[in-house]
Amino acid sequence: MINTVDRSTPPESGEKISFEIPQIKVLELNNGIEIYFVQKDKLPIVQTFAMTFSGSRLDPSDKKGLAFLTSLLIDEGAAEYDALQLNNEIEKLGSVLMISSDHDNFSFSLLSLKENFERSVELFSKIILRPRFEEKDFNREKKKTLDRLIQLSDEPSFIASSAFEKQIFQNVNYAFPEIGYPETVATISNEDVIGFYKNFIEEADIKIVVVGALDENELIDLFEKYLSGWRQKRGSVEALPALQRSATKFFFCHKQDSAQAEIRIGHLSKNRNAGDFYSARIMNTILGGQFSSRINLNLRERRGFTYGAGSSFDYYKDAALFEVSTAVNIKNTAEAITEIFNELKGIKENISEEEINFAKSYLIKQFPSRFETYTQIAKNISPIIIHSLPVDYYNSYTADLDKVTSGEVKLAAEENIFPDQSVVIAVGDKKEILPQLKTLSDDIIELDIYGNRI
Repeated sequence: MINTVDRSTPPESGEKISFEIPQIKVLELNNGIEIYFVQKDKLPIVQTFAMTFSGSRLDPSDKKGLAFLTSLLIDEGAAEYDALQLNNEIEKLGSVLMISSDHDNFSFSLLSLKENFERSVELFSKIILRPRFEEKDFNREKKKTLDRLIQLSDEPSFIASSAFEKQIFQNVNYAFPEIGYPETVATISNEDVIGFYKNFIEEADIKIVVVGALDENELIDLFEKYLSGWRQKRGSVEALPALQRSATKFFFCHKQDSAQAEIRIGHLSKNRNAGDFYSARIMNTILGGQFSSRINLNLRERRGFTYGAGSSFDYYKDAALFEVSTAVNIKNTAEAITEIFNELKGIKENISEEEINFAKSYLIKQFPSRFETYTQIAKNISPIIIHSLPVDYYNSYTADLDKVTSGEVKLAAEENIFPDQSVVIAVGDKKEILPQLKTLSDDIIELDIYGNRI
């Protein structure tokens, strides 16, 4: 006998999910270092996340990629350990150390078993306080970076995103890729790396996030023991020049024999701390922020142009942008761009109550999943630090979303989406995309793979 399911009647809702928002305590060491601490005893692990505002926006104009290269080298040997010995010491503990840099931040992530946490912090302190920066390690990592740049120069997605940000931000320090360019990385010396460390990391204003199975006193004693030598200076980062949108412009980058076209469309937007953050979040969820969004349903489901398309607001510390991103069959480049602009204009004209309620429900129900692991909790504390948000910001997050009115969502579309002041980037074979783009604009600007005008 075959059991059938009656699909005419929706299943009953389950019990309301119980979710406890992580409570963040801010502790301070004697030398002024702030520690954002969440006590979690369910697992015998500790996730540590440390950051300084020492990202690639501090790179000299002729040394783009310097912060990135420094992040590759800072753990290549420290104190009494060379690179191989240090790696072996960390591996013996079962700890995982990751170091990265982006436009704004230089970041360390350390995941450790509770029983090995002290030794892990000891090694971390050696890395951040006494890096070796040996010439042989520098030469190896620099070559790997140059090789990676060669690979990226053949990746349409990277080309499109880099060209897009370059045209959005023009000449300010968010306009170039963190990894730099071949010609700028080639000029970087080991002395440049050491200088970047001394100027922007050593004694910088460091913030530390700790999530795990230990108590406050234990945590304070441990970091006092190993980071008391840190003499932080609360320096200020040079303010960015005023940025403005301009009339919509169309750009393309040639990618020989490409079967797809990478498309980026967007513009400058309000910063993260704008008063309409929540209403803009709901509006973008409807527009392109989830699978059932207008943009994805149009380009993927109805027209079959792409496997996926979406939009987002990307927030840096001192700037932000709105971006629509997709890759489509190259023969559908102009049609896809046209449909994206139709959706951008449409969101300004009409948003239904049903869409708003669905977007709210999606964002609210999704919220607990952002705090499932210790690493997720630590990473979600970083926006509080970067954007100077209240420590209890997440306590009212879902309530703040829920109380947004329909009028506020519609106003957010009016004040945050600008089809007539956008940058349009298409990356693909010139003979395929250029004739299509000419049907959309009389002025098409060609860029090289680094986003420079040809």
